[in-house]
Amino acid sequence: MPKAPKRDRPRLPTGYITRAAKGMLAWSDVEKILSGGRYYWISTTDKDGRPHLVQQWAAWVDGRLYFEGSERTHWAQNLARDPRVAFGTQTGTRALFGQGTVDVARGVDAAIAKRIASQYTTKYGRTFDYRPKAEKYEKGPVFRATPSKIIAFDVKHFTASGTRFTF
Repeated sequence: MPKAPKRDRPRLPTGYITRAAKGMLAWSDVEKILSGGRYYWISTTDKDGRPHLVQQWAAWVDGRLYFEGSERTHWAQNLARDPRVAFGTQTGTRALFGQGTVDVARGVDAAIAKRIASQYTTKYGRTFDYRPKAEKYEKGPVFRATPSKIIAFDVKHFTASGTRFTF
């Protein structure tokens, strides 16, 4: 599990957000956004440097974002060549975007696999009839993003809530 992130204000031009600490989001707020998000935008980089953006389902477990897919997809091939990733999601009026690196887990611990499967079932089971078993993640592969930076905010209170977390 990654260490706890440092919290401060993102560097934006003067006038975008306050520099005062009041109104900053807590890390627990960010984890609620990450675990509660239903749709995640994942951006990878093509060979020629162009961005490649896809929407994914995902689960946030123990400080990492887990998502599925074939290793033959365009975005997965991009990650195999360059593991850097950008991602984003939103729940209600709270949103975030982040950066990190991805590795392909060829199986995860049984307790983590159970939590991944549980999040997928909770978020996608009823609407999409998707209820994966934990064994799927115990065997792998599953993509695992470890964040290096996340910027989160409440869209209704952007100037006071914008908060950066670095790992």
